[in-house]
Amino acid sequence: MLFSRLILGRVRLGSGLFLLLFVAAHLCNLALGLVSVGAMERWRSVLLTPWQTGLGQSLLLAAAIIHGGLGLASLASRHSLAMSRTDWVQLLLGIATPPLLVNHVVGLQVTSDLVSRFDADYGYVLAAYWRYVPLFALQQLLVVVIVWAHGAIGLYSILVLKRAWPRLAPIVIPILFAIPILALLGFAHAGEAVLARLASDDVWRALVEQNLEIIQQMRHRLDVIESGVLLVYGIAVAVAVGILVANILKRRRSRVVVSYDGGLTAVGRVGMSVLEVSRANNIPHASVCGGRARCGTCRIIVPANADLDTPAEAELATLRRVKAPADARLACQAHLLGRAISVQRVYPAFVDAEAAREPGSWAATTEPDLEVVP
Repeated sequence: MLFSRLILGRVRLGSGLFLLLFVAAHLCNLALGLVSVGAMERWRSVLLTPWQTGLGQSLLLAAAIIHGGLGLASLASRHSLAMSRTDWVQLLLGIATPPLLVNHVVGLQVTSDLVSRFDADYGYVLAAYWRYVPLFALQQLLVVVIVWAHGAIGLYSILVLKRAWPRLAPIVIPILFAIPILALLGFAHAGEAVLARLASDDVWRALVEQNLEIIQQMRHRLDVIESGVLLVYGIAVAVAVGILVANILKRRRSRVVVSYDGGLTAVGRVGMSVLEVSRANNIPHASVCGGRARCGTCRIIVPANADLDTPAEAELATLRRVKAPADARLACQAHLLGRAISVQRVYPAFVDAEAAREPGSWAATTEPDLEVVP
């Protein structure tokens, strides 16, 4: 297969990390508002200008399209809505981000590209948000929280599975909290300084209002661009949701019985993974990575003739890493084909990320006695 799930997963991860790096640079620049608006502007050439070159903008656009497209493709490929709370949060945050960002990107970047006399420096942007269009200021605060939360959760879910995480955690976690908090404080402090300057500097206020007039003159053109972007995005989301609904409805009558250790039984549908069946039926099942074939904690033992699909490359890679036996599968990747199956869960549902980082530390105490797995 030209583009395996493993490759697509890595591409999605890489594009997300690239976007997170850009957002981090943007927020660090905002945090400098705690010093002064001048400091924000001076550091913009270091933190943001590389992203605003032709190459930088092309890479950002490509990363956004790839990351968003693969996210919607992942949603469309599901066979149920049985997801963890974290997955639901990530899904909703990811879907909400483009509509909230589009007017900021189009209003500033597109206008700067089209009109040479438009100067979108930090002073203008802050003045516009805090004095002339305050609702946009609130929207930007919301965008900061949503975008950073989405990226931080994704980054944490990757790093927590690494063996170095216990050493990295005391550094990474404070940074993940500090960056957005300092950015919001910088945004507010710089906004206060800009409002004071607007009140005292008539010449600068006239320049700000000149920029606002340019935006107003281009309002119709910008509205057309924004509407087009939102229309394309809305169609993409609708298509993904439509395919998801079709997948669920198409197989709603193709019921498959799954028997678990401990005498538990659940009913799923063809195409669902064993982990989805567990979640849909409220059966406790470990899954530290949320069902992305990264951690190996959802591992199950299945009979040789179990009616499940063939393991893909991503699953096999994780099974090799955790040194799983030949009759093991990842519940998040093992999809039902039609006949009833029986499975034994390897780990208790309360297992933590240590089992992914050091599989042997848990396996030695839990795998020999599968009867006690809840």
